[in-house]
Amino acid sequence: MSSSARSLVLVSALAVAGLGLVGCQSPKSPALAQGATTSVSIESAADSIIVARSQISATTAALRNLVDRPQDTAAQYKVVLAELAKLKENTAKIAAAADSVRAKGDAYLADWAKQVAVIPNADLREAALTRRGEVSAKLQTIFKSYQDVKAAYLPLETDLANIRAALGSDLSADGLAAIRPFVAQATSHAEPVKDALLKLAGEFRGVASALQPGGK
Repeated sequence: MSSSARSLVLVSALAVAGLGLVGCQSPKSPALAQGATTSVSIESAADSIIVARSQISATTAALRNLVDRPQDTAAQYKVVLAELAKLKENTAKIAAAADSVRAKGDAYLADWAKQVAVIPNADLREAALTRRGEVSAKLQTIFKSYQDVKAAYLPLETDLANIRAALGSDLSADGLAAIRPFVAQATSHAEPVKDALLKLAGEFRGVASALQPGGK
């Protein structure tokens, strides 16, 4: 999840940078088209966050089903493993997106800096630099949100790792009974993570909307 959370910050960085660059271009500038494309990418990232959030719910539900209503434990255990694998896959997808956005974001910011540097009017150039400072402040806010997600996820990540290890060695009735309190704990730890992810997804959609023509 650390990779997942990091990816969210990087996507947001690109989005906010896009806002500043669009503001420096003429209405027919390619930056507007690039901003629209970036908006679509950010919406996609927000969708991925929501999928990961839903997967957390699916994973904890599968665990509760196994320990609270054991029937065919072997089959239920396979479901748990499948849900854990999906959660890991979602995290990996977000991490891959982060790597791609990092490169695009760096290039975008570099181009923006070049555009500001060649503005002939000193007042406009100063205003653009001020805008760049505002963007930096926004990125710090986004990073704070990322830290919240990372901090919230760590207890759940630890819970899931411990539960998986325990299940892998004992699926007996007594073994499941011993794990039950830890599944309840993981379910509880999942709630602040889902809240933090929902907040970040909303922030993404807000920035994506702002990158569209007429957005704000």
